[in-house]
Amino acid sequence: MERSQRLPSGQVLPTLRILEARDVRLHEDADPHRVTALAVRLQQEDVLRNPPIGAPLPGGGFVILDGANRTTALRSIGVPFHLLQIVEYETPEIRLDVWHHLLREDEAVLGSLPQEQVVTLSDRVELEQRLGDGALACGLVTEAGVFGLPGGRDLAARIGTLRRVVASYAGRTPIYRVPTADLEGLRADFDRVGVIVVFPHFSKAEILKLADLQEKLPAGITRHVIPNRALRVNLPLDVLRGPGTAAEKNAALADLIHARLLAHRIRAYPEATVVFDD
Repeated sequence: MERSQRLPSGQVLPTLRILEARDVRLHEDADPHRVTALAVRLQQEDVLRNPPIGAPLPGGGFVILDGANRTTALRSIGVPFHLLQIVEYETPEIRLDVWHHLLREDEAVLGSLPQEQVVTLSDRVELEQRLGDGALACGLVTEAGVFGLPGGRDLAARIGTLRRVVASYAGRTPIYRVPTADLEGLRADFDRVGVIVVFPHFSKAEILKLADLQEKLPAGITRHVIPNRALRVNLPLDVLRGPGTAAEKNAALADLIHARLLAHRIRAYPEATVVFDD
């Protein structure tokens, strides 16, 4: 008998699916430090709390929209199947935004880049215009001025430029993800701002293309806003690494979800939620 995919209120449940690990691809790098910590926690708790979110790829397989660290941690401990929340990427309810990187110390980012490739700009308005038309791969907003880094029209070339810029500071200084490049406003929140690394907005089509590129976006740039997220699924890892096909595992998952529905253990919260200790 087919299991209900709705709560008694009529709320549609998120789509959860177990897939072979080889069918899951990334569009961005994982954070090595967070991956190590996650791998340890996964082995200690022996459950996957929150599933990564993935979207179908045109040629088959799925790209991770959110959850590169969890996906990489599962791979690192040899889990052969992954649990994903599957979403329809083309729907307007799923929004793709961008984070910028704020560094409280300058860390000589500007000086570490080839100076012949650094373009001096008049202001942030020009930076945003040239990022928008694809003339620049990214920009730098500092007390000394506003600068840009050309990256070429080709997606792979622009990703290469972004990787070189982020590599100049990643792992050397704390990175704060911020939604704006407003130097004055951010100074009020962070007391001191050395440099803001400003990234362009990417399209959903580019995210799908990144799944097939060897080099991915650096971690912490794309920001997907996804409604109806599945949290605290708490799937035992034995389901993912034990014997059985994907179809058999998905049948077991459906039974688990149905049992929780009958036990009134699944809740849907329409209100915005703030987590103070993730």
